[in-house]
Amino acid sequence: MTRIYTSFTSSGLMGECQIFSRYHPDREIIANEKILTQLRARCEGVEFIGGTAPVRMEDTIANVKSQKGDLDGILFFGSPPDELISVGLPIVAVYPLWGQWMYPFHTYKGKKVVVSCLPVIPDNDEATFSSRLDDIAGKIKLIEAISKMKGLKVLVVTDKPVLGEYEPTDLQIGGDRERYEEIYLRHLEEVFQTELVVAPQQEMVDKMNRMEEGDAGKVAQKWIDEAEGMKGTNKAEVVKSARLYLAMKELMEERNCQAITTEGYTVFQYYEGGPIPSQGLPASQFCTDGIVATSETLIDSLITQQLGLYLTGSTGFNGDYLIDPFNEIAIIGHCECPFNPYGDDRKVPYVIRNLPLWEENKGGACVQVNLPVGETVTVAKISMHDKKITLFTGKTASGDELFAGWDDILCRTKLAVKTNAEALLRNLDWKTFGNHRVAFYGDHRRRFKDLAALMGFEVVEDDK
Repeated sequence: MTRIYTSFTSSGLMGECQIFSRYHPDREIIANEKILTQLRARCEGVEFIGGTAPVRMEDTIANVKSQKGDLDGILFFGSPPDELISVGLPIVAVYPLWGQWMYPFHTYKGKKVVVSCLPVIPDNDEATFSSRLDDIAGKIKLIEAISKMKGLKVLVVTDKPVLGEYEPTDLQIGGDRERYEEIYLRHLEEVFQTELVVAPQQEMVDKMNRMEEGDAGKVAQKWIDEAEGMKGTNKAEVVKSARLYLAMKELMEERNCQAITTEGYTVFQYYEGGPIPSQGLPASQFCTDGIVATSETLIDSLITQQLGLYLTGSTGFNGDYLIDPFNEIAIIGHCECPFNPYGDDRKVPYVIRNLPLWEENKGGACVQVNLPVGETVTVAKISMHDKKITLFTGKTASGDELFAGWDDILCRTKLAVKTNAEALLRNLDWKTFGNHRVAFYGDHRRRFKDLAALMGFEVVEDDK
């Protein structure tokens, strides 16, 4: 359970304004108890530590310092002092409109603080006042998302511990991979307390080869039955990927891991023990089930997807990142994608296919998910090494209207995003963020920006 220390610095209107109640005895002055009751109702799974009576600043600081190890964040009604901010816990600071002057508040730039506003005299419009409480609750849920990363165990199936083969590349890390990984893992522990559990590829392959044909056949048939069709592959190849899926699932259970990433693609194709079938369908099924399964040992993408899952309910669509300034689009492409990109019960059509670099009817099977167009998406990527988040938003467009044979160009699943592509090109920083991005349906820019602030990460808005 997420534990939030709650501190109120006042109990209502400023002393100079007490005359308001004399003129308007019928108007409610919101009590701290009512505020906290409303927030508890909006934040199931969050425990609010501390009372509702006003607390002296020095007592709040002392209490937080003594309990820091058991706390995930702070809800502070007022302007948090520097000494409280320096404790390092994420803080939601609520300005009590009409309860305090505003001069103590400032931007808190570079601090783990986000600000909301709640008047002690409710708005005439009940919906507006309710939306203010929703905003505070939403910011608390960002702290909850960070806290859920604690204890997360990620299975990394690779023979090149611990960050795998694809990213970081030598160019990204200037050739000093050991130093890069040292910084990366330190930041991962400091920010999230998330553990990477490494397993060799051969262990996964051995499990895959031992899987019962009947069990794999049932999984494969389900994929086939729910697909719109098949192209360039057959049931035997789908069964191969189903065996891999069952092996990945068993390996996760044995290592008590809640997310997984494998090498995949060319590393699978040229594996010394023989080609490993495509993880496209396995990863798609995991993500559809709300389990982050990222290909190519892309840990930054996986962390982005895991946080996105807590924020949006969806693992998002991770893929290679291209920019076309003439068509004003960004393109995200890979050979796996959740069948429910909204993160709920709504599923979209998909076609089972062969991998683009393999001959037909070889190499297992991947998926072409026909993602919805005409909808807003948020594209994000974390850099744990640099403690940054890159963001942009746009509207999904039809790739078929731009390029003939869209579905057969490179990656099987592709998403075209109409956006400020010239700005994306101008701000492109693959040395920090790599060659992949994660797309989430919906406009989540504000939430990701607030999340970054609470983590102490720098935000880079690429479309500006």
